[in-house]
Amino acid sequence: MITREIAEMLVKETSKVMNLNINIMNEEGVIIATSDPSRLDWIHEGALEVVKTGKALEITSENQGQLRGTQQGTNLPIHFHDEVVGVIGITGEPHIIGDRGGLVKMMAELMIKQAYMASQTEWRQKTKETIIEELLKEKPNTINIERWLSLLNMKLTGPFVVSLIEIFDYSLSSHLLIKNTEEVVEKGEVLAGFVHGNKLLVLLTGVTHEGAKKKLTSLCKEFEKMKVHVRLAFSPLIHDLLHINQGYHECEIALAISKPEQKIISYTDIEPKALVHQINPKLAKQFSDRILESKGDLINHLETLQAFFDSNLNIKETAKKLYIHRNTLIYRLNKIKTESGYDPQNFHDAFLLQMVIWLHNGTSSPPQ
Repeated sequence: MITREIAEMLVKETSKVMNLNINIMNEEGVIIATSDPSRLDWIHEGALEVVKTGKALEITSENQGQLRGTQQGTNLPIHFHDEVVGVIGITGEPHIIGDRGGLVKMMAELMIKQAYMASQTEWRQKTKETIIEELLKEKPNTINIERWLSLLNMKLTGPFVVSLIEIFDYSLSSHLLIKNTEEVVEKGEVLAGFVHGNKLLVLLTGVTHEGAKKKLTSLCKEFEKMKVHVRLAFSPLIHDLLHINQGYHECEIALAISKPEQKIISYTDIEPKALVHQINPKLAKQFSDRILESKGDLINHLETLQAFFDSNLNIKETAKKLYIHRNTLIYRLNKIKTESGYDPQNFHDAFLLQMVIWLHNGTSSPPQ
């Protein structure tokens, strides 16, 4: 069936290309779009005949009076899936219209096919996003999920990896971004949809952790080629579809606590920091304040300490990162040890100081 929206688009485009007076009639012979507004919603008996026979019909001065609502011209069936779904009428003397009628018919059928494909794509994507929305609930409804998956002819088989992609400053359509994502990580093995505006959730199925990382790295490179700025986090392996919600929250935390320049973040790489991030804010503040406020000017050495920890307690690498001489760094570390009582080169003390830094930097508050 042709909707009024599609019919109006057909009239507009074909009239513009062919410079002809066009009418579109539905299966009931009603004119639902026309270049002549005065004829809108008329019954076109010529169109009813075309729907019935499936054949073109010419209206001439001889037979015009026999068919109500008609004018001289050519009426052609519009076929879709081997059925007559409407009629396109071209006003004018049939011998003058000539072969142009066939071109208009071909254009109309192509536009209907494109509109149908677009509607099917939109329906499939909405269904996928409905599944994602259900999976992110605390208690997903497995019966509904299976029913929606069957409509898409999809089957999600573990292990799973959840990825959350934060997208910035993009001009491409959401449809195109999702399409490219599915192509890079292979269709049938991925469920992708937007959540919370600019965040794209990607559920990879039947993968290993390393396999997922490889696919997601390729995806980031593809976004770079399209000049789309992204940050991406991905979860550890998930073996139960009902635990997708946990993977999603892990990705949210990973994006929230990682440095802005980090483009690809594996939750497993930052799990200790993520666990600290989830400590009760009040307890976290009490702990960090107690250490920082009672241990000299420790708070003034946090940058040095973080660089030292990021460099895996390597003196040479830390000095290079801070653009200072190694002896200057050794002096600072000794001063920290003397004034605070904590030795940054001792594993136990270093772990405590790293926790203090994470908490002091506000990583204990979960993302909103």
